[in-house]
Amino acid sequence: MKDISGIDENGNPKNGPFKLFFKNGLVSCEGEFENGKKSGKWTYFLNNGQMQSSGSYKNGEIVGQWKWFFKNGEPRGIGGFDDEGRKHGEWKRYHANGQLWDEGHFEHGKKKGPWKVYNDTGELLKTQTFK
Repeated sequence: MKDISGIDENGNPKNGPFKLFFKNGLVSCEGEFENGKKSGKWTYFLNNGQMQSSGSYKNGEIVGQWKWFFKNGEPRGIGGFDDEGRKHGEWKRYHANGQLWDEGHFEHGKKKGPWKVYNDTGELLKTQTFK
């Protein structure tokens, strides 16, 4: 997720739809600003047009459910954030071949409960429990 200024060239807070482009003309990211802060759904792309990540912001903070992708389009991860931008809820990450890498739960930024880790063929390697 790119760090993009919410201030325009005249020093005013940006408002409304926003798009940033790569030198090749493809969209790098798109979303919306509200009073100079990222707001609502944002999508980020690789320079080949493939989606890299997608999710939401509220008052400039990352919130809600997000998805990330590898260059080949396979899912890289999925997880959520609370209203303060901390990891929260169920999280899953994947190997580049699409197999699940790990899964578990975050509670306001901290791992909580059982976390499972798998190898790239889907075999469970370990389970660890966090309090």
